[in-house]
Amino acid sequence: MDRRKFIGAVGAGALGAGVLASARSAKAADVNWRMANLYPRGTSYGDVYQGFADWVEKASGGRVHIDVLFDGEGVGATEVLQATSAGLVEVGCPYMALHSGELPAGIVELGLPGGARYLDGLLALFYRGGWIETLREAYASIGLHYVAPYFQPAVYIISKNPINSLADLKGLKLRAPGAYGKFVAQFGVSPVTMAFSETYTALATGVIDGCCSSNLIDYRDGKFYEVAKHFYPVPATESQVSPIVVNKAKWDELPKDLQDIITLAAVWHGQGQANESTVSVGAAVVEMQAGGMVWEKGPSDEDKALWKKAAEALLPEYEASDPFSAKLIQQQRDFLAKTI
Repeated sequence: MDRRKFIGAVGAGALGAGVLASARSAKAADVNWRMANLYPRGTSYGDVYQGFADWVEKASGGRVHIDVLFDGEGVGATEVLQATSAGLVEVGCPYMALHSGELPAGIVELGLPGGARYLDGLLALFYRGGWIETLREAYASIGLHYVAPYFQPAVYIISKNPINSLADLKGLKLRAPGAYGKFVAQFGVSPVTMAFSETYTALATGVIDGCCSSNLIDYRDGKFYEVAKHFYPVPATESQVSPIVVNKAKWDELPKDLQDIITLAAVWHGQGQANESTVSVGAAVVEMQAGGMVWEKGPSDEDKALWKKAAEALLPEYEASDPFSAKLIQQQRDFLAKTI
């Protein structure tokens, strides 16, 4: 389906039910918004979104109320970007790997191999390296205001089959959206794009053989390790960055003080996501090991070289994809040259 035709009968009808339900539950406030995100209710990161909404309401003195819509509660994870751009929800927290054909710059933002690895470097890239200004231009081109980024840890491969070398990836079907799919396809993988909430069933029924799409906390929360027990201990990317975006027309309607409150809340939310990552990733590893997750041996020198070559091969493709992506990649190069 052409996702740009999201405001079709099926999409609009399903969303309408969720929007009406949330509108009825909204508190009396000057501004009543809905926020769609990619996680099902009850996941570790999903809980952090509710904290963002609560913080905005408290800091605004009740003038802004945001209802959080989790995946499957009116807006599917693959439709968050379109729904926010169209104004069907006011706030969106999209996973840009699911929207690679709609805004290529979002894939660069999410994280290509070879980028900044740690939180301090990512923050500096955004706020001193020019990324936030470029991303605001990019998202404005599709009717969105880019509020602030949030940060999560590295993405790894898990599989139902042992991975003793990169040759073992050939022929596998992996949930690997966006750049992750282009990366692993170089090793003979068939990449598949699907929502987080669909992944466990797809693994259990053999629709896919594994994932190259998420951090370890997500793999734990989704219980993917129960059916895909083999872990390849080399990250595809060493961090993930995602945005909080607001429908631009709705953003422009806000008074400056509320814009400032929401921006500060979004920055706080980004730190909250990073804190959740720091606190929870060790516990996630312990839990998955106890559940039978097998950590495969490290790669050979030959495989390390092939891995690096595959990562480097992505950059020219994304540089050529659109001017915003090219600018982000050049800003990243300039930043890394100064800081590493």
